[in-house]
Amino acid sequence: MIKSLAIILTAGAALAAPLAAHAQKVELTVSSWLPPTHAVVADFLVPWGQEIEKATEGRVTLRLLPKPVTNPAGHFDAVRDGLVDISFVSHAYYPGRFQLTKFAVMPFSGNTAVSRSVAAWDTYEKYLLKADEHKGVKLLGIYAHGPGITFTTSKTVARIEDYQGLKIRVGGGMAADVAKAVGATPIAKPAPTSYELLSTGVVDGVFFPAESLVSFKLDGIIKHATVFPGGLYSDTHAVIMNPDAFARLSKHDQAALLKLSGRHLAELAGKAWDKHDAEAHKVLDGGGIQVVKADDALVAAVRERTQGFEQTWLDAAAAKNIDGPAALAAFRAEIKQLDNQ
Repeated sequence: MIKSLAIILTAGAALAAPLAAHAQKVELTVSSWLPPTHAVVADFLVPWGQEIEKATEGRVTLRLLPKPVTNPAGHFDAVRDGLVDISFVSHAYYPGRFQLTKFAVMPFSGNTAVSRSVAAWDTYEKYLLKADEHKGVKLLGIYAHGPGITFTTSKTVARIEDYQGLKIRVGGGMAADVAKAVGATPIAKPAPTSYELLSTGVVDGVFFPAESLVSFKLDGIIKHATVFPGGLYSDTHAVIMNPDAFARLSKHDQAALLKLSGRHLAELAGKAWDKHDAEAHKVLDGGGIQVVKADDALVAAVRERTQGFEQTWLDAAAAKNIDGPAALAAFRAEIKQLDNQ
């Protein structure tokens, strides 16, 4: 009798376990330091959250907070410390901290955000993940914005000499490196401050992808744009999650989340950037902004002044026991393949 009862209880517990897991609901908070209309929010984070909710049959939902929990650069620590469950960070906002990510953002690296993003993640996952640059948080993916452009308020940039004396707002990272190399003075400030910096004359221009012209309402201030084949630079973002928040999910839902992360996340984010870049290019082509396409001489001059970036990155990779040449070769081969699709 007792033995039979034990069997019944054990069987009942086994049946109840998946039911409990099925019923478990977890709401994950998300903090964004970009406006709700920005590509990263409207066409990446929001649909990504919908995908997660669908894949987990409603058990896991993402709640975008009405305002950021801290300043842009503070979001890594905010996720690590559990102030928020999920966010994204710009690697450029952390000087010296994410040096290995620069392989994906060098000048003339790629024509679309999708190609940069997918190739950046594939390369990072295969060659660089072991360096554990994002220690303290769970890295869900990496993506990149589209080709970087020089935007200025009053001076046309058509020759390398035109950069001399310009104060350029940059996020940091590769944009700052490029600005210094071409002779401009980089002013490192978060993207949302750009309108104020330009309108008050603190800076003469900004390094941004096309999308930012509209997202930060700069089209009324910017008068000149210089575009480069493959972009003057780029920046990568990381989507990160608090480890304890990830642990709150059932094993099944963890797997569902991870399936929608990594390469899938990179492609989704890249498509969002490209969509908004395309819309911004319509503004650029509208006649209100003088657009200069960098000629061979300007491209060659920038290439000459930035050619040392690759060796600097290779040295940093070697110091972390990373096969830098193999990583760069893989990244560039994939970029070429994706750009030609």
